[in-house]
Amino acid sequence: MKEILKIIFLDVDGVLNSQRKLIEVYEQTHKPHSGYAYPFDEKCLDNLKELVETTNSKIVISSTWRKDEEGRTILLSKLKEYGLDDKVIGYIPILGCKRGEEIEAFINSLNREINFIILDDDNDMGKYEEYLIKTNNRFGLTKDDMNKAVKKLIKK
Repeated sequence: MKEILKIIFLDVDGVLNSQRKLIEVYEQTHKPHSGYAYPFDEKCLDNLKELVETTNSKIVISSTWRKDEEGRTILLSKLKEYGLDDKVIGYIPILGCKRGEEIEAFINSLNREINFIILDDDNDMGKYEEYLIKTNNRFGLTKDDMNKAVKKLIKK
């Protein structure tokens, strides 16, 4: 019997970075940050690493950071620092519709049984809303979010 592939559809803004971290960095540097210079939150990345390791999951990038080479390069470099770059198996397609529909297109392209969750601070997931672990952009991916994700990923 073929093992069920576990996938984490990963957003970046509001998941791997947080307003809390942005304020902390601003108070230290007094420089504004935006776009790809928005600071990653180490706590969020630690939580993602623990989630991936605990569930033996793969990562599919669903963030708008997938849309250009600069965003992909910066994100993969940061994931590499946490030993997660080799867990990335792809990016959802850019179809110009709701994120849930782009995720559906990726799922349909796999042609195999999967179990998945979506880590995002937005909720445009349509029929996949039950798979959403909605993060709070103030804090990003918390331990509580991670624990909810583990339960959903290991239910099968």
